[in-house]
Amino acid sequence: MPQVNYETKIQNAVKKSANIDLNEPEVYIKGQLPKQIVDDHVPYDKTFSEAFLYRFTNLLNGKIYVGRHKGQPYDGYMFSSKDKDFKKDFMNPNSEWKYEVLQYGSYEYVGATENTLLINANAKDNDNYYNKSNGGSNIVLPRIKLLQSIVNDIRENKSYKGAEMMLTSVKNLPDNAVQVREFTLDKDHVNTLRDIINDKRSLEHLTVIILKDRTYCGMTGDLIIDGNHSIAGAIASETGDEGIIPTLQIPKHLHEDLTDMEVDLLATMLNPRDQNPTLPTDLPTIAKHVCAMRLQGLDSNGKEIQEYKDNFHLSKKQKTKVSNLANEMYAKVVPNTSTWINYSVGEEGRKIKEQIKNEHITNDNKTGIFSKCYSTAKYGSQNDLYEMMIWNRDNPHNKITTYKIRWYHKDEEYKKIWKDKWQNNNEFMIDKLLKNHGIKRDWTYLKPTRSKLTTKKS
Repeated sequence: MPQVNYETKIQNAVKKSANIDLNEPEVYIKGQLPKQIVDDHVPYDKTFSEAFLYRFTNLLNGKIYVGRHKGQPYDGYMFSSKDKDFKKDFMNPNSEWKYEVLQYGSYEYVGATENTLLINANAKDNDNYYNKSNGGSNIVLPRIKLLQSIVNDIRENKSYKGAEMMLTSVKNLPDNAVQVREFTLDKDHVNTLRDIINDKRSLEHLTVIILKDRTYCGMTGDLIIDGNHSIAGAIASETGDEGIIPTLQIPKHLHEDLTDMEVDLLATMLNPRDQNPTLPTDLPTIAKHVCAMRLQGLDSNGKEIQEYKDNFHLSKKQKTKVSNLANEMYAKVVPNTSTWINYSVGEEGRKIKEQIKNEHITNDNKTGIFSKCYSTAKYGSQNDLYEMMIWNRDNPHNKITTYKIRWYHKDEEYKKIWKDKWQNNNEFMIDKLLKNHGIKRDWTYLKPTRSKLTTKKS
């Protein structure tokens, strides 16, 4: 006999007490798809994003249509294509389609992902696509996978697409260099490299990466993107300043399509956080570039930022630190003068707990109120409904008459999610479940924010 978990038992008991069929579907159920969609893949979106990117694939001829939608899957929307061939093929009752959700995120971020995908396929001129344009976006997504492939090529082969490592005199290296770290040079690392050079009496274990004839930040010239510490160590050593150093000079046609941001990211990715003679990119620098991507409109949970952070082999603790540092940097650029009140702690929390103590059924139920305070980010009705039903069963002459909740929001995102996705449906279900038990719902919303600024009382 299959086991039923405790939460399911409570849910079934509550339904039974309200005369609801145990097989009745929940409020949130998978929507009905047209019969010609014979295969679908729609991953769960735990963040309840604003929009999503989707793809239809005609399984009979392999043609594809890609689009985006502001909303959630199964909200009744299918597509907005005006292409006659697509609509004709889709409406064919004998057709077979696969429907997939490829990406969740903000509408602008999803649009940028759509634009990148369509450009890579040149969908507007591609007979395998129904799309008649490659879309458009104000956001330029950094191509993390491309940058990683460049790094791997350079590290594994000491070359890149025909550009080979060559020996260059330290004195003849260009003056321009990308400084993507929070500091210019780390003295301890320079000294470490200096000592190794003095022992080896050679620079062959080092590398310098140069982008030839690169226009960067409005200036054009040969640009060093990796090897600044190696150069400084060579100059500081006893004889290295007269030596020659392995140098990979990448010609213009191999890097001219990289954006300045991608050059910055590439420079940091050439210094991964693992054991090697180069100085690993520090956490504040990683956070700075995460913040820069966010300021351009990328989602903090988007795959580009996650892939960028994964490149540095960060632990969970280090990822948290990077996120916190990036949030602090972001807040300085996009300031917020208020803070969201957490009513589970502090002076506000103590006042609410005192009010609940005077109302709740634990005080011999003199008020007839089942009183609670919850964050909209964390709410499960089952336990409350279970307790109220059991109380009224065991206390027929002293029943609960009011289900009272004081709500507060964790932040603007949770407030929006609650209002758009959960509030009306939760109210509907609770009212339906409590109707036959003579219990009314009394839900109020506490003041959400207060000023970050505090004034000392005289």
